[in-house]
Amino acid sequence: MIKLSNLADYAVELMCCIALKPEQVHSSAGLADFTHIPLPTVSKILGTMVRSDLLTSHRGLNGGFSLAIAADKITIANIIEAVDGPVQLTNCLGDGMTDCDRISSCGTRSQWYRINQAVKGALDSVRLSHMIESVPDFIGDGTADDLPLVAKSIN
Repeated sequence: MIKLSNLADYAVELMCCIALKPEQVHSSAGLADFTHIPLPTVSKILGTMVRSDLLTSHRGLNGGFSLAIAADKITIANIIEAVDGPVQLTNCLGDGMTDCDRISSCGTRSQWYRINQAVKGALDSVRLSHMIESVPDFIGDGTADDLPLVAKSIN
């Protein structure tokens, strides 16, 4: 099974919450309350996003986090790779040393490379702004009018 780590999934969710109201500074506690992700996990992810230059940290009484760059410039691959490292479907596709002793005789490595590039390309093609374009049915009726109501409760 190929799947994202929980941290990567949470990171995308948190970044979407912040992108809904990019002009606001969002607190860790507010994001944790809204998403029901534990506060220590939220804090860890937000710190990672700051170190990856996707978020800006604001200190002080009204401190928190905001997007460091526009949502249409951040890809889902940027977020996932900030948390999990490079998209790599098999051990032999990494840049560093691998523990696979079959690299020189493997007949499928080049095809795995092609598949890995396709997956990476797909993740690179989806922007954070795409993820917040419409509201899921369970949040509202899917109209833009629902967005401010959702975003108000985030902070």
